[in-house]
Amino acid sequence: MKAIYLFTLFFFSLFTGQEKIKYNMPDYEDVMMTSNTYNLPFNVNFTSSTYPKNLKRLEQKSNGEYLNILEYDQSGNLIYKYYRQYVSENWNGKYLTIIERNIYNDKNQPVKTLILHSNTGASSNEYHYDAVGNIILVNGTGIPITEDTENAWRYIENVLKTEDFDKDKNILKLNNKKNKSSYVFEYDFNKKLVKAFSKEQPLNHDFHVVYQFNDSNQLMSKTVLDQGEIYYDNSYCIEYKDDKKITKEYDEEKNLKQTTMEYPENKFTLIETVNTEYKFDQKRKYFGKTLVSDDSFTQDNNEKTLEKYDLDEHNIPVKMTLEKNGKIDSTVIFTNKYEFY
Repeated sequence: MKAIYLFTLFFFSLFTGQEKIKYNMPDYEDVMMTSNTYNLPFNVNFTSSTYPKNLKRLEQKSNGEYLNILEYDQSGNLIYKYYRQYVSENWNGKYLTIIERNIYNDKNQPVKTLILHSNTGASSNEYHYDAVGNIILVNGTGIPITEDTENAWRYIENVLKTEDFDKDKNILKLNNKKNKSSYVFEYDFNKKLVKAFSKEQPLNHDFHVVYQFNDSNQLMSKTVLDQGEIYYDNSYCIEYKDDKKITKEYDEEKNLKQTTMEYPENKFTLIETVNTEYKFDQKRKYFGKTLVSDDSFTQDNNEKTLEKYDLDEHNIPVKMTLEKNGKIDSTVIFTNKYEFY
């Protein structure tokens, strides 16, 4: 009886030790998803807490040019994200365009992301999850631009709706592609780590990423390893002190190149960055994912810049004022159009 009890206790301990939880993994990093990016100029997004109830579509323009379009389904899932970024007057079309299309399952988990990028091509990622919602596999493919022309797919600036996107010639080609790469996520819940790697790499090569978590399910580090050697330039570590999240990044010589501190202040999130590689300091204030102000100082040219944003009732910018060394340099006016279910 005692032996049976001890075996049962051991088996229960083993089972509970490997009990699955949902890790707060970073967003899948190998695809340019503008909805997850904070630092693109004039890029607007909502979070789950700032999303206006029953919003169906937002269109934002400046000087008659579309900058952002967001479309949501009736569950509040972002299904379409159109973003344009001004490059220069000499750039083909002046604007770079990136369009993101997301498809969800009945659990409101994204199961597929398709991207059209006017300067690089098209890409697709299919996401697979375990029973509790941890990502375990990404199948990806793409169509690169072969033309030796900048902004060669400029035409996509006219793809303004999900219906247009789904019928796009390059999206149809992308959906018909059979050859896909597989990126695998393996979980060790006892050691609180996740190993991620490409399934297609040669047997004699070992390139993988390790994500380490603490007891509070907070990401502590991302370590990229190539043949057992740490690739420091793409790795980082995170510390948590009081209500602050501090991320440290290094160069290949293991020198600290950037420290980013993120913390709440009233209803806002402050992100302070000190970069020793390019010698700049930056303090940004966000409401959700909406940039409210960006206060930066660059040492090389001794220039201090301040971007200040006026927001509408849904906390989307209607005006940006740029100051350089304390003097107003320029202003940008935005017009926002909303459609609700």
